[in-house]
Amino acid sequence: MKFLYLKYLFALLISFVIASCSTSSFFYAPSKKLAYYPDTSIFNVEEINFKATNGKVLNGWFLKPKQKLIVATVLQFHGNGGNISYQFQFAEPLVKAGFQVMVFDYEGYGNSDGTPSQEKVLDDGIKALEYIKQRNEVKNTKLILFGQSLGGHLACVVAAKKQNLIDALIIEGAFTGHKLMAVYVAHKYYGAPKWLARSIVPTRYDAINDIDKVTIPKLIIHSTEDATCPFFMGKELYDKAGGSKQFWEIKGGHIQASHLYPDEFVKHFVEIIK
Repeated sequence: MKFLYLKYLFALLISFVIASCSTSSFFYAPSKKLAYYPDTSIFNVEEINFKATNGKVLNGWFLKPKQKLIVATVLQFHGNGGNISYQFQFAEPLVKAGFQVMVFDYEGYGNSDGTPSQEKVLDDGIKALEYIKQRNEVKNTKLILFGQSLGGHLACVVAAKKQNLIDALIIEGAFTGHKLMAVYVAHKYYGAPKWLARSIVPTRYDAINDIDKVTIPKLIIHSTEDATCPFFMGKELYDKAGGSKQFWEIKGGHIQASHLYPDEFVKHFVEIIK
């Protein structure tokens, strides 16, 4: 009996930690130090800065292929860890194939000001989309919104609000909602009762509640071996989505499609804008 009491007390404490997930490392694990840089012998790299609604300066890179006609433009929403120096590499096959790609850091990541939260990250995504649309070299190209992991969840919500600004949505390894992801982790890894975690974990928006509002073409990528965001969440997002949609089931770790299947990865981006 005492052991059971201690177990639930521990689960409760874990759940309270997760309850602060809008600002905690459970969802946001930023790094300020840039560790890697794009190969400027392969790409043209432009450092960009634009402002969030609260006035914080957000930093990013605009990557363009050398000596190739632009196929289309991609706005990448990266995952919860590190910063753009760790994340741009997921888009390298696209740049090599002729796509121009913008990747940026949310507030508190890399050289971006501020601190992340659910509300701020959503605003950051919207402002990034508005920024890229006003660039001259983007105006006559098709624009794909590409989100991975936390960025995939975010991309669904941004697309639902601003789909008039984009031509297609591609997400990889996304979760269905902040609360749902926290509950999954709390229960699977800490044994917290689902009802307990569900009752105290905050959420401001959920991809699963918005993806059915997105009518533009969509591709959902998820690995059956994903140990970070469970495969069933990718399937739930696909099932809830309406309109033109595809599901690409892969093998391998979390958000590894561009590394493990680079040719097929690029092919999907080309086909979705035809």
